[in-house]
Amino acid sequence: MNSETSYAKKAEKPFIRFPDKFEAAKKVNSKNFRRLIILANFISTVNCLGYFFGYVDQINFWRIEMFAVQSCKMLAEVVYNKFGLDLFVHHTCMFLFYFLVPETFLWLGPQGNMIHIPFTFQNLYFLCRHDTTRAKLFSGLFWTIWLPIVAYRNSIAFFLGAKYILAEQAFGRVLIGLGALGATLDVFWTREFLDAQISIHPEESDWARSAAKFYLSPLCLILLGGGSYMAHLIVWKDVSVPRLQFFLTVVALVLGLNWRNLVGISRGTSPRNTKRTARVSS
Repeated sequence: MNSETSYAKKAEKPFIRFPDKFEAAKKVNSKNFRRLIILANFISTVNCLGYFFGYVDQINFWRIEMFAVQSCKMLAEVVYNKFGLDLFVHHTCMFLFYFLVPETFLWLGPQGNMIHIPFTFQNLYFLCRHDTTRAKLFSGLFWTIWLPIVAYRNSIAFFLGAKYILAEQAFGRVLIGLGALGATLDVFWTREFLDAQISIHPEESDWARSAAKFYLSPLCLILLGGGSYMAHLIVWKDVSVPRLQFFLTVVALVLGLNWRNLVGISRGTSPRNTKRTARVSS
């Protein structure tokens, strides 16, 4: 019995002829994957901002999102073996929403795709986690944007669904279902990000530790509540938010919450950057 178990355990571990080269290749592939995802998320961020400020219409927004962003991300996830059940559900819902939802509801797409803004900083964090100063900055930027956007995009689906159900329109149940699915994915991703930061890189996870106990953190609760309140104003109060003022206010708030990390970057370079400078000068 014991010998059979030991042989089975040995068989589970694949033989690698050159482990150092294998690990180096894994790191290169991981960096290349992150760079492609950052590019896709950056395109989506510009696309969302262009839509909100009136430079991109609804049809072109969806064309860019479907055929540039989603296709690029799916290709990178498949090629670099990162494609999982959560991403399958995410991409499937995006395509089904685009092709099956009535045109009057397509404006919800940009609301949900704002999640690609914090994803940009999240991938920058993983790309730069060897650099503690930059990793802390990108982690802070990610969490301060992620929390309100997650609350906003799911709340707007729930509130709009409830509004249509009260008006006895069947499509409200579909919106509630989409909101529940989106919330499930966001909770799963949040827990995944927290585990990746707190357990693997505790020195860079000040914001992650606060987010992990958000019910004890007044600031995290305010960020979540702010996102839900914005959805409430748009759906129930039909408030027209001044876009430029709101955008500048959000940027100022996010930078204000991360001012210590910004100051840390402006004051000096990390050890790794110092090594790079020495190599260049030599």
